[in-house]
Amino acid sequence: MNVLHQIQRVAQTIPVIIIMSIVLWSYYAFVVSLCAVLPSPELKTVYMLVYHVVFIVFCASYLRAIFSDSGAVPPQFYLTASEKEGLDRSPDPRVYLESVGQRLPVHEVTLTNSVRYCEVCLCIKPDRAHHCSMCRRCVLKMDHHCPWINNCVGFRNYKFFVTFLMYSCVYTITVALFVAPWAVFIWNRVPEMRDLSEMDKFNIMIVFFVATMFFLAVCGLWVFHAFLTANNRSTLEMGRAPRFKNQRIAEKNPYDMGCKVNCVDVYGTGSCMLCPVYTSQGNGVLFQSAEQPQETCAGY
Repeated sequence: MNVLHQIQRVAQTIPVIIIMSIVLWSYYAFVVSLCAVLPSPELKTVYMLVYHVVFIVFCASYLRAIFSDSGAVPPQFYLTASEKEGLDRSPDPRVYLESVGQRLPVHEVTLTNSVRYCEVCLCIKPDRAHHCSMCRRCVLKMDHHCPWINNCVGFRNYKFFVTFLMYSCVYTITVALFVAPWAVFIWNRVPEMRDLSEMDKFNIMIVFFVATMFFLAVCGLWVFHAFLTANNRSTLEMGRAPRFKNQRIAEKNPYDMGCKVNCVDVYGTGSCMLCPVYTSQGNGVLFQSAEQPQETCAGY
């Protein structure tokens, strides 16, 4: 079982290696194959400056999304040794968990109106938290598990994931637009392109098509997550609306506090809103909600 787990962990790194390989190749195609043959030093300087600014911000966002913790459940939500023992002895585990849950700020319940308890992690799930079978733990405000970053997307790294998507769009459209004229020249066999090696021509042509294709693919995903951010909703909540203790499923998104407040929750405020630095608001446990009054964040 342990060997299979190790094999799985290695396999999970393959999508990240693929993305990084494509990015490194695109860097070579742009900086070496294209910029080396630009007709003037001034044009080359502009190309290199703009490209490297976008490239650095894009890579920083991607690395933060990969290596940032998605959001661990605080220790207060885990059952103590005595509570675990009491749960095992209890004739009605549901009632026992409800009594334990009274000490915690949880309002969401299961479809059967029970406390949301994770039998794997042995914790009572905070509102909007879910268990990830790939990461083998519960994640605060879990959105989904993304194989392309080999990480869960949750409360602590959601901003990095969204900015990664945004700067992926910026990076790919920058590459596509800068390379496009030269790809057209190569396609039309313009005489000035004859001195270019066949490998450089190949790199320029292919990087244009790859950048365009990735832009169209990632742009749709970014728009989707921009919509989720503006409405303070996760991918999981799009598929299944949260249920509260009043025994009803919320007809409207209870966490939607308006587009401005929702965006501030993710991006924060100030000059670093769109930078790959952590500026998200809140603690991932307590959320402003139309269903529940705002509570204090002390101790969480």
